[in-house]
Amino acid sequence: MNKIEELIAPQTKKIVLSCRKYFEYVEVLPDKQIEHFWSVQLKMLSDIYRGMLVLPEIETRYSSDVDKFVTEKAYNKVLAGLTAYIGALDKFPDFTDMNTAGVMKATEASLSEMLTDIYQELKDFVLLYETETLENMNDAIAECEDSFGRYWGVKLLSALRIIHVNLYQQRYAVSKKSDDLEINIEEVIGDYNGEEEE
Repeated sequence: MNKIEELIAPQTKKIVLSCRKYFEYVEVLPDKQIEHFWSVQLKMLSDIYRGMLVLPEIETRYSSDVDKFVTEKAYNKVLAGLTAYIGALDKFPDFTDMNTAGVMKATEASLSEMLTDIYQELKDFVLLYETETLENMNDAIAECEDSFGRYWGVKLLSALRIIHVNLYQQRYAVSKKSDDLEINIEEVIGDYNGEEEE
């Protein structure tokens, strides 16, 4: 397969589409319960991570400075929306330090900030790729692969870990409330039956 075929291959276009769906999703968050958000994030981010591993490897670039499309205003708008949507579950302890090999230290991290950083990377990648010139498509993939390996791939994995915990703690809490409700109903029925027997 030659370079042009790699750049326009169906699997490459599928990854671009997954990235587009993700950034469009976080730009207009659904008016649904947070459990739905956790579930969608797990599916989308998992697909994107897998997709990044099969993107064609691009070694040569046409430009050292690729175009960026996400403005500071757009970034801050998405960040504010995610922070409000996630609420009290936004902050969590993280132990990742990509700057120093072998060094682990606890820091307070923000899930909304991680997701917004990922959003920015994906939108810049997709919009540059979709200009459909060979040079831009090439550089979009090269830049995305580079930043994925050095920067946002680890953030995505950290975000997935927290989202997984939040989703299943939420489901456990709902299940426990349901179990408690059944126990209380049985107690009421038992009390009611007991009173009738007297």
